[in-house]
Amino acid sequence: MTLGPLAFAFLRFALSGVLMFIVLLVVEKNPWIPWRDVPYFFFLGVLGFGAYQPLWSYGLKLSLASHSALILSVSPVVVSLITFLRKEEWVRGVNLIGVFLSFLGVVFLVFPKDEFRLSSSIFLGDSLTLIGAVCWGLYSYFGKKVVLKYSPLKSGTWSILLGLVTMFPICFRDFSRIGGNSFRITLIMVLLYGTVLSSLVSYLIWMKGLKEIGAARTSSYQYLTQVVGVIGAWVIFREPLHWQLFLGMFLVSLGLWLSQRRPSLL
Repeated sequence: MTLGPLAFAFLRFALSGVLMFIVLLVVEKNPWIPWRDVPYFFFLGVLGFGAYQPLWSYGLKLSLASHSALILSVSPVVVSLITFLRKEEWVRGVNLIGVFLSFLGVVFLVFPKDEFRLSSSIFLGDSLTLIGAVCWGLYSYFGKKVVLKYSPLKSGTWSILLGLVTMFPICFRDFSRIGGNSFRITLIMVLLYGTVLSSLVSYLIWMKGLKEIGAARTSSYQYLTQVVGVIGAWVIFREPLHWQLFLGMFLVSLGLWLSQRRPSLL
């Protein structure tokens, strides 16, 4: 028996939350946040972990790793669009064209291919991943507020810990099925990677980026995910490459570049 996607997501971030709290206690001595800020951290936890992680994990199970990598790269576009709607910076027509092209790329990606036309699970997985990408974009945008007040370590730690509150009821059924025979060496190594590198290290870097260069520019680095994801899925999992995938990648990449261009360069 192996871990289900929701059980793995919850276990990974439960371990990460405990590890980050210990690091926070050692580094900053005072790990606590004021009660008045708990609701905002809870809001971030719902977006970045309670909603995004189950959606991404289950979507990845139903779809392909290459699809997941491409769809998640829409998150930076979400950040740019919110910035435009809230009028926090000048956004020109070329930036909006970039937003449109990125979503068009996702449409090409999730549109049923001939070889998958009868597989509704892939379409459902892509749809769940797209919703998750929007949640992560919202988390990145609203997360910049807390890193201006708290350290990246404290911001990331409490976002994860409070996010676990909403992850638990969603993941409980999957989590309750875990047996002792599930924890084999491969799974343990994957959990260590997900806990230390993919959670502790990456989230600290991500929150630090939000603080230093802002949400839009930090989110744009998620473009690298699609390159690594598509190549890795092809090399490791032997996932098929088709013209719609390349067209989707091209449109998402072009849209990301246009949506992130600063008005001063136009």
